[in-house]
Amino acid sequence: MLHDDQENYLGLVLVFEDITHIQKAQRAAAWREVARRIAHEIKNPLTPIQLSAQRLRKKYMDRFEADGKIFDECTRIIIDQTEEIKNLVSEFSNFARMPATTPQPNDLTEVINEAVALFTASLKDISITVIEKSKPPVFSLDKDQMKRAIINIIDNAIDAMSGKGSIVIEISHDQIFNIARIEIADTGCGIPHGTREKLFEPYFSTKKSNMGLGLSIVSTIISDHNGYIRVRDNDPGNQIYYRAAGQDVRRGNETSEAADCR
Repeated sequence: MLHDDQENYLGLVLVFEDITHIQKAQRAAAWREVARRIAHEIKNPLTPIQLSAQRLRKKYMDRFEADGKIFDECTRIIIDQTEEIKNLVSEFSNFARMPATTPQPNDLTEVINEAVALFTASLKDISITVIEKSKPPVFSLDKDQMKRAIINIIDNAIDAMSGKGSIVIEISHDQIFNIARIEIADTGCGIPHGTREKLFEPYFSTKKSNMGLGLSIVSTIISDHNGYIRVRDNDPGNQIYYRAAGQDVRRGNETSEAADCR
C-alpha cells in the first residue's frame, strides 16, 4: 500500500511473478536426487543375479528332463527381467548425472545425419527424411549430447507409429533471430492436449513400460544449449512437431521471440 507523508492512502501496487519455470526446475532437481539414490541402491545386486542365472542355465540345463522346459523358462525370465531393470537403472543414472556440456564448433546437419544413420539400417516400414531448408553456420554445441537428444526423439516417434510411418527432420537457420532450428515431425498417434504441459517433466510418460525420463533429458540438453523445445499438432496428418530452437549462433543467447510452437 502507498501512503503520503500524512499517512493518507494513495493506492496499491501489486507485483505478480510467474514461478512456473522455477517450480519445474525445483521438481527436476528433487527427482534427480531421487534417481541418484535409487540407482545407487539397486545397481549393485543386478549383475550377480544375472550372472548366477546364466551359470545355472549353463551347468544344469542338460540335466533336467521333464522339468527342463520350466527350468529354461524360469532362468530366461530372471535374465531378461534383470536386463530390463539394469536398463532402468541406467536411465536413472543418466538423468541423475547429466554430464557437463562441452560445446565445440560443429556442423548441426552432420550431427543430425549421424544420429539418423543409426536407425536407417534397422527400419523397414518407417522412413526418416532430413531436409536442410537453410544451412545453419558452424557454431558451438556438444555433439554427443545433441545426438542423444535427436536419438531420443526419434525413438519416441518410432514407438508412436506402430512399425509403419514417416519421420521428417527439418533443419533451418533463422536469419532474423539468428538461431538454429530443428523441427521433427512424425505420423504417429499424437499426444493428448491434457498431457503436453507435463511432457518434459521427469517421470511422466504416456507409455506403461517407460520411466518418463527421455524427454526430460532432451529438454535439459536443449536448455543447456541456451535453447527451448515445444510440441504441438501438425495438421493435417495427425503428426506431432518437436521444435527445438537452439542458441543464438552469433551471441550464444536464448532468443525467446522464436519460441512460438509450430
